[in-house]
Order: sequence, then structure tokens, then C-alpha cells
Amino acid sequence: MSRDAQASSVLPLLGTRVLVLHGPEPDGTDPGLSGRDIDCAVLDIDPMWPLRLPDGWRLVQSLHYDFYSWYSVLERDGRVVEIDATDDPWGLGRDAIDTRTFFAPDTGALSPSLRAAYLAVKRIRKGNVDPAEWARIRDLASVDRDAFRTGLRSLVGERVAEVLSPLALRGASPDHLATRRVNRQRYLRRFGSPARVARALGVAASRYVDRIGHPAGFTVLIVGPDGSGKSSVAARVIESCGGMFKRQVRYHWRPGVLPRPGSIVRKDPSDPTAPHARAPFPSAASLAFLGYYWIDFLLGDLIVYRRHRIRTGLVVTERGWWDLMVDPARYRLRVPAGLVRAMGRVLRAPDLTVVLDGKPEVLLERKDELSPAEMERQLIAWRSALPGSVRQLRIDATRSLDEITGEVRNEVVRLLEARAIGWLGSGWATLPGGPARWWLPRGPRAVAVAGLGVYRPVKTSSRVGWSVVTALTAVGGLRLFPRGAAPPPGVRRALAPHVPAGGSFALARANHPGRFVALLLDGSGAVSGFAKIAVDASAAATLDREADSIERFAGALPADVSVPRITSGTPGVLVFEPVTSVPWPRPFELDEPLASALGSFFRGGEGHDPASPLGLAHGDMAPWNVLRTQRGWTLVDWEHARSGAEPFHDLCHWVVQTHTLLGNPSEDDVLAGFHEGRGWIGRAIAAYADAAGVDASEAGSALEGYLRTTTPSVRATTRQELVGVERRHLLLARLEARP
Repeated sequence: MSRDAQASSVLPLLGTRVLVLHGPEPDGTDPGLSGRDIDCAVLDIDPMWPLRLPDGWRLVQSLHYDFYSWYSVLERDGRVVEIDATDDPWGLGRDAIDTRTFFAPDTGALSPSLRAAYLAVKRIRKGNVDPAEWARIRDLASVDRDAFRTGLRSLVGERVAEVLSPLALRGASPDHLATRRVNRQRYLRRFGSPARVARALGVAASRYVDRIGHPAGFTVLIVGPDGSGKSSVAARVIESCGGMFKRQVRYHWRPGVLPRPGSIVRKDPSDPTAPHARAPFPSAASLAFLGYYWIDFLLGDLIVYRRHRIRTGLVVTERGWWDLMVDPARYRLRVPAGLVRAMGRVLRAPDLTVVLDGKPEVLLERKDELSPAEMERQLIAWRSALPGSVRQLRIDATRSLDEITGEVRNEVVRLLEARAIGWLGSGWATLPGGPARWWLPRGPRAVAVAGLGVYRPVKTSSRVGWSVVTALTAVGGLRLFPRGAAPPPGVRRALAPHVPAGGSFALARANHPGRFVALLLDGSGAVSGFAKIAVDASAAATLDREADSIERFAGALPADVSVPRITSGTPGVLVFEPVTSVPWPRPFELDEPLASALGSFFRGGEGHDPASPLGLAHGDMAPWNVLRTQRGWTLVDWEHARSGAEPFHDLCHWVVQTHTLLGNPSEDDVLAGFHEGRGWIGRAIAAYADAAGVDASEAGSALEGYLRTTTPSVRATTRQELVGVERRHLLLARLEARP
């Protein structure tokens, strides 16, 4: 299958309109005339388009390589597709083409004449004089010669066209003089006015800062004892991962910025097949050599490795710095392992360290230069040598080379994807600083501000903290936060069909395992939907239960209470219509009208028996599940809704949740409300009882029964939850102690 065919479902995501200008041969053959990438002209490119990739596709590279051009590398099922997308209305790019010209003829595909014009400009810019290429251009241009001349003039202007047209129509390779004339005119077309120069300088500065700050290369370190297959794995990793990078380079041990120490005194190198045969250096000399090697690794990262990373290179190194700690005898060193570890912490860690492990007897069969005891010692040492900050992948080296290479490649792809998605647009700020609970878009400002709506704090301290974040975001301050890790891949893929074109999303981790909530945002910051995402089977079943509860019970709500409408859904995702809420000064208080609505809901529903003591309940009534709107209330989180509930269940749940988790109302206020009808709790009880047709005096026994029934099943995993459980027990004890 050709790359064009593979990418057919992906290319329309790039922008409003997309035209393929050039790519590998449609039938999958390639006579050497085409590059590996698919050249596209895009109208209104979407910088966040990879968020909408279909399932199976993974973005592994995204480079802003020219003024208005982006190079993306996608991976799917082990295959790599490269897309070169340009949206250049100024014509500042290397080819000096205003990409809007391609869309002037309102056709669904690029005409052969316009394709020939594009290829002629690109080939002469690259200095490509291959006769076969210019013969292909001639064949395309000859389909409609007048259209070709017109298209060439519209793309690059009259002066360039008068040089290129005769050459292209004859299929003649341009000579040095023609190339110079075209390139001079192309340069003047790009930078022929102060406004164009100023714009070019601004875009270039931003691009270079981003490229240096976020190099797209990748470093892999492969370690393990002799016989574990480091060299074979290194060669295969370069072969299997090479298509995702512009270049590949391999180092055996250290970068080699500094020469071999022995070469300074013109001493021949030792026998590489017997690295342990020579006696170690004295302690002082060993320390000197260790410092020498450390400087080489430090300079190598700053000078050599960083250059490769900036140029989108794959750097694969065997052994590396940490081999000095595990096998110092190989380097004739007598140094403390703790010193090697401390010095290594200062060096930049590789993006991925592959540790080859295995059974000593199997590895000794491959290479027997180590004794069995030494082999076992090194295997044990490698299991603890690397600091926790070093990202590592441990692999059984006794497996087949294909299996090992496949696992390494999958991990490289996973890490590249997480990095590339995290660098899209302005990226996300992850809060708090440890394990992320929220992923908030860092920009544009309108999107960042809207994204804060993914969390509605109820606790006073949380509301104060979130108001600070809101004020900071309103002035663009969220960009001061470093780019955090990309949202989890399972969540991104589940949300992909629902992310609006040109938009992004804000994400929050739910309090329940395997569940997330997201605000779907368009490019202007408008909320297009609110989504719930499940990433495991249990959480997905909860979403199914919620959808079923909404369908069954929403009709029993009174007119001033609503449920968000489900607008779409895919396996593991429910998308709801957005709801605009208004501030709620005292969210722990249950207003009388809402309490009355819950009472009406209790005795509502088709076929409900008025004589029955049981009724309907939302099941999880709490301030964080209620949105106060201009038209009343909207209730969310319906997975616990049920029929056959005891009277006052929703009201008891509300009061207990606010008391135990928010600390308000107090224990005394709860008892006074339920047994004496005092305060807002007493008023809420009266309103609920009146609407539900039950006796308000039964509220106290209902609370006691609620606590006895629900408290044993409460599981506490945080300090706040532990405090909440303790408050439950204390409240129940006081209720039971009442006469």
C-alpha cells in the first residue's frame, strides 16, 4: 500500500482544505524520483490536528522546519508515513509559493499542470538536474501547456516563469546560469519588502528558539554485560527506528570529543577482545581518568549529542557512563561506585536506557570472556545501577532479536508520541507538580481560560487556589508554566473523534480509577461539549449505567431541574452538551427549592405507587454534582441513580458528604437540623418532606439508617478521606447515643 493510500484518512484532518502536491508513486512503486514524504498544501492549517487522529495512528514527530511548513511523522502498525504540510499565505517559504494559489481553482484535486509547476520550482530550488525528473515534469506540463504557464506565473511570478517554462516544457535540466537566475528572483520574491523581512525574522526567531528548546532527536543507551547482545540490538534499533528520524548515529561507549588518553602519549590501544586482562591503574590515576571521561561525556552531550538531537537524529550508544560503575575493570579503573553514581547524576540522562538481562548460563554460551561469577555479578549490578530518574526498559536478552527489537521500537514510539503530542500548539500545563490531576491548555488565552471550567472547586481553600490560577490565566500567565506531559494516550485516542477542528481539550482525572472528564474546546475557546472517558472495562460499565439511568429517570425530574443531554458517544466516551453555570457562594447549603425538587423526584416516575415508602434517588447528590444555572439546576453523575430508595436518601447523602469532606455543616448543625428542624438543614428537610409526601420527623432515623448502611463500604485512600470516615463514625455514634 502506498503512503498516499495509508494517509488518506489522515490528510483531511490537517486543515479546512488539503491538496496533495507530490508524494511517492500511487501504486507503491518508486523509481527513485520521489522523496519519502507527502507534500501537501493546506488552507487554514490546524496546529492541533493530531488530536483527531483515527485509532491506530500515532504522531511521533512534529517539526516546524520552515516559516510556514510543518513536517510530521506518523506511525501505524510498524509503518511510517511522513507528511510535509505548508500553509504559507505570504510566500515566505523556501519555494516562495503562496499556497493559496493552489486552491484558487475550486477543484477537488491538483491538476497535472499545477503539479508540474510546483515540481519545477521545487526541483530547481534543490538543484536537482536529474533528466528523469525533468522528463516527468515535461510529461505533466504537456497535458495543458497554457495552463502550465499560467499556473507557474501564479505560483512564482512572471520573471521566474519566463526562465522555467521553456525548460520544463522541453524536459531540459536547468544549467547553472538558469538556476542562479531563478534562485535570485525567488529570494527577492520572499524578502522584497521591509514588511516581509520583519515577518520572516519574527517567525524564524520563534522557530529557532522552539527547535533549540525542544530538540526532536532521541537518544537510546543500551547496557548489559558482555554476551547480552548490545551490538546486535543497537544495529537493529537503528534499522527499525530510522524512518522516524532524519539521521542516525551510533557510539560504542563515549562521545569521543576528547581523544583516547593513551593517544596523547602515543601509546597503542589495548586488545579490545580482552578488556579485563590488564591490571587496574593506581587510585590517583584512576580518579584522573574518571574525571577525563566525565568531561568527555559532558562535552559530548553539549556538543555532539545535542547537535544530533536538534537535527532530528537518533543517537544509539552502547555501554555509556554507567558501565564505569558496573564494570570498572574493563577501563582499568579503581574508583568508588558512589562517586561514579554521583558524577553520572550531573550528566543528561538518555531518553531511553535499554537494560539487557537474562540467565547467566545462556549469556555465557554466547560470549565466554567473563567468568560465571563475574557474569552473575554484573547482571545483579545492572538491576540497581541506574538512578530512578533514568527512564529504563528491562528486557530479557535471551529472547529472539526480533522480539527485543520490537519491544524497544514500541517503547521508542510510545515516548516519541507522548513528546510530540505534548509539544502541539501551546501544549498543556499539568497540575499539580507531581502526578497530574489536571491537563490545562497553556494557550491561546481564550482556550486556556475556558479550559479552567473542567474543574469546579467546592472546598473553600480549593476555590481560593483556583481563583488565583484563573486570574493568572486571564493575563496569559499559564504560558509561564512548563509544558507538562501529554494527556494519557488512551484518553487522547478515545477523545479523538470528538475534538472539534482547530480545537483542544482540558482534562481532569476523576476521583474514581480509570475515569477522566474533559472539556472539548474549539479554537476560539468556546466549549463544544463535556466528556466523560473510561479507560478500563469497569469504568466503561459505569458510563453505560449512567447513560441508562439518564434515559430511565430524567423524565421524572421537575421542570426547574435538568440533566445534560448526551450529544454523542463512542465506546468508553459519553459527550454531553455544555452547561453554563453561575457562582454558588455557599455550595455546601442545599437550597429549599432544590430540596423540594429532590422530594418531587423521589415520588415521581411513571407507574410509581403513592402508597409505597420507597422512591427514586439520584444516589450521589453533592455540591460537586450540581450546576446552578440561570434556569435552575442541572444534575450530573447519574451512575448511582436508582428506584426503590429510602426517603431522604439524597438529602442524607448531601449533608453527610459536605460534613465529612468539606467540614461544613458541623456535627452540631447536622444534629440540630435533623432532630430539631433548625437551620438550612431543617428547612431543606421540610421542603423535601412536603414535596415527597413523607413525614419530616422521620429524617433523623433516616440519617442514622443511611450512615449504618453506607459507612462500612466507604474506602479511604487519602488523608482527607480518612478524616471523612472518622467524621462518619463520630456522627453515627452521637446519633445512636440520643435517647
